Amino acid sequence: MKEKKNFGKIALILSVIVSFQVAYVSSAINVALPYIAQSFNLDSIFLGWIASAYLLFSAILLIPFGKLADMYGRKRIITYGVIIFILANLISAFSISGTMLLISRIIIAIGSAMIIGNVYSLIASVYQEGEKGNPLAISVAAAYVGLSIGPVLGGFLTQFFGWRSIFIFAIPLGILVLMFIFKLKGEWLEKDVGGFNVTIISIFALSLIALMYGLSVITKILGFILTIIGLIGCFVFIWLQKKVPNPLIHPRLLFNRIYIINNLTSLVNYGPGIFSIFLLSLYLQNYRGLSPDQAGILLCVQSVFIAISSALVGRLRDYTRPRYIAALGMALTAVGLTFFIFLDINTTFPYIICGLAIIGFGYGLSAASSTEISLKYVEKRFYGISSASLNTMRVVGQMMGMGITMAVLALFMGTSTLTPENTRAFIESCRIPFLIYAILCFVSIYGYFIIRKK
Repeated sequence: MKEKKNFGKIALILSVIVSFQVAYVSSAINVALPYIAQSFNLDSIFLGWIASAYLLFSAILLIPFGKLADMYGRKRIITYGVIIFILANLISAFSISGTMLLISRIIIAIGSAMIIGNVYSLIASVYQEGEKGNPLAISVAAAYVGLSIGPVLGGFLTQFFGWRSIFIFAIPLGILVLMFIFKLKGEWLEKDVGGFNVTIISIFALSLIALMYGLSVITKILGFILTIIGLIGCFVFIWLQKKVPNPLIHPRLLFNRIYIINNLTSLVNYGPGIFSIFLLSLYLQNYRGLSPDQAGILLCVQSVFIAISSALVGRLRDYTRPRYIAALGMALTAVGLTFFIFLDINTTFPYIICGLAIIGFGYGLSAASSTEISLKYVEKRFYGISSASLNTMRVVGQMMGMGITMAVLALFMGTSTLTPENTRAFIESCRIPFLIYAILCFVSIYGYFIIRKK
């Protein structure tokens, strides 16, 4: 019993470090992109791919690596992922061209998918039923601390040590993770999960590539066509799960009502995560005169409250079920988004801070609770694939939110730059994504009230 408790502590420390580490690397690079462009003389499109390739390959690989972890061991896949993550960051730090950096970012995404797609399922495997809530909430909170600190720490490192130091900083954290992994004795895998179907994985990967790239250029004909192809491919992928041997997602899980509802509500919940910060960053710097560091500090409010509320979920679940906490979180997120439907050129900073705080607090409640739901109501043999599915919804949801935002901006502003003359057009276009997702969040609340444990 004492040994199991020690394993639980080690697994918790491990999950906290890797959750922070992966989130930090994914967010810190954004502030360094202008310096990277200067180093390698890159255009904006190539620079955008350095940022987007990470999300794209993470989304593609999360579920396959979740399946592999269920088959061959969660600790083993996480270990390989950490090693790949360390080596890829080392390559990034010493890249001699933009192409080399882009490839190393893709390799980082591979390592990250192996890690973050399975760390929550490892927690669920190590801890007993009824003890998982607090560790999962703490792990989710660590991820959002990484997202909060990432831009600030990345800006500091870039300013004083150069952009390469962002990647160097992640290497000691990876080595520390390996030390804790080696202390975790034993392995956690499931025998009855089937094999690995390459054809199904290829259909899944190509569908996600078409969908996510299509969303990034949704205002063009090619983008619209690719989005439709991607959606059709996703439906074909789901249909094939009952038709082929060794499906990627077992039909008992894929057609489980709780699994479906939790993933769909999470797809909506994660949507505003990036576009709200993106739009408000442009608004604050281009139309309200804040400097980048001032805007960054103000926008950190959302991530700080995400971390706070994620940490509180463990206590709240002593009084109610995780689905009710998730519903409350979704309601608060919807209320916070509603604040920005009324955004104007004279909106006060305290009003903006209040809106961000409400969104962050609600987002943290629902994100931490949906993580627990993804592991609480499924069979143990599906822990890896269920956790990976939820993380895939996170990435795809973020891309969908940005796709809608870019489409609205293109519709209202075309290709014009951000100038005082088009202030009204920009602010009106900002309101629409906030309105769309406020409505979607209010509607999605119902999903948490029809989830029932069999």
